[in-house]
Amino acid sequence: GASSDSLLEGISGDLEVERRHQEYPQLRAFLKLLLSLARAHAAASLPLPAGFSKCLLSERPASLCSVFAVHAGFGYATEGERWDVASCCLSLFLQLLEAYNPSSDPSHELCGAPPPATAAEATAWLLSTRA
Repeated sequence: GASSDSLLEGISGDLEVERRHQEYPQLRAFLKLLLSLARAHAAASLPLPAGFSKCLLSERPASLCSVFAVHAGFGYATEGERWDVASCCLSLFLQLLEAYNPSSDPSHELCGAPPPATAAEATAWLLSTRA
C-alpha cells in the first residue's frame, strides 16, 4: 500500500547516503527490526501482517530482494558489515519461507497446478520455476 511505498522510499534514500559512507547502520537496524517482527509473529503462531511479505519481496530499491541482490556490490568500511547485511537478509528470507502457507496462496492458480502441500514441494516448485 501507500504506507509501505513511503517506507521503502525513505529507506531507499537512507541507503543511498549509507552507500556513499560505506556504512549501513540504518539498513542493518531496519533488517533486524523486520526479522524481530517476523520471529515474534512466528513465536506467537500469528500470521505475518498483511502486505509484510509483499513489501519485502517487491522490486523496490530498498526491498529485501533488491538489497540482497546487490549487497555484494556495495562498498563496505569493514568486511564484517558485508556479512552482517547478508546474514540479516538470509535470516529474513528463511523466516518468510517458514511462515509461508502454500495452501493460502492464490498464485498457484496462474500455473494451473494445485498448491504444494509441503515445504519440500514448495521448494521444488520454486526451483523448477527458476530454470
